[in-house]
Amino acid sequence: MNNKNNDVKLYNILFPFWMILLFPQIWLIVLPGNFIIDSIVLIISMILLKIADKKQWYKRHIIKIYLFGMISDIIGAGYMLLLVTVFDVGRMGDELYLTAPALVISSVLIFILNYFITFKKSDKLLRLKLSIIFALVTAPYTFLIPSSWLYG
Repeated sequence: MNNKNNDVKLYNILFPFWMILLFPQIWLIVLPGNFIIDSIVLIISMILLKIADKKQWYKRHIIKIYLFGMISDIIGAGYMLLLVTVFDVGRMGDELYLTAPALVISSVLIFILNYFITFKKSDKLLRLKLSIIFALVTAPYTFLIPSSWLYG
């Protein structure tokens, strides 16, 4: 018996979330890739914002930045997955009304977690600047890739 609804749901899960579930070895690319991106953004931000003692700053903040970014991305992807699988709302990745809020949720979480936890010991203006930079630059823009591009 061919259940068309289940076939549609399988083909509508968005990259990279579906790829990570189907191909666990992708974690070997995703995890270090996100760490490298976060590191580059932190290093460039420290240079642009003229932060002293860059090596110490990097060591003190990179793990929290990285972990909070991953958590935020997972929560945004979870929002889309919940709407698609539980509430059967649209096709994940093909409707902007699903992907844009997920992107915003992840970005806002990145901002909040970095502002209130990662950079809490920094002065308010520096906290604000760094949190905005990470929220905008490291947001999960791959959410916006239509799944139809991946599946034809």
